[in-house]
Amino acid sequence: MWLIPIAPFIVAISTTWSLREAIRETVWFNVGYVLTLLVIYMADVFGYGYISTSPTGPGAGLGMAVGFGALAVARYRWKKEQYAKAVARAEEQRRLAAERKRQGITTAPARDDSLVIHAFRFAGTMERTRRQMLAKRRADNQSTAADQ
Repeated sequence: MWLIPIAPFIVAISTTWSLREAIRETVWFNVGYVLTLLVIYMADVFGYGYISTSPTGPGAGLGMAVGFGALAVARYRWKKEQYAKAVARAEEQRRLAAERKRQGITTAPARDDSLVIHAFRFAGTMERTRRQMLAKRRADNQSTAADQ
């Protein structure tokens, strides 16, 4: 029974790779599940006990079905939001490309905030320094050999 509220989180994190969305989907599932169980329990208290309130009975199955339905709604809204963001991003890239083309710029500007770019710049600086030091040593060795 303790696995029921946690399982949607595990499924959501493995399918969306977004902690925020996994928590949101887990909340949606748990709210749907608990509200359904609350309605079934209240119906049982008021004498309309058509569905068992047992955790292993049909009430729990109905609660899980409603919970997964709520989770599906949350997932649909998230995918729709991701699609809208991707369309907006593509439109912005098209607009920037048209602007660069109008100005006669043929290449896209480099992003300076990338860790990979910083790593390659650092490696290039180190390689340049190494070559300069090696050339200086060779020049020193040649000048010493010529002096002897």
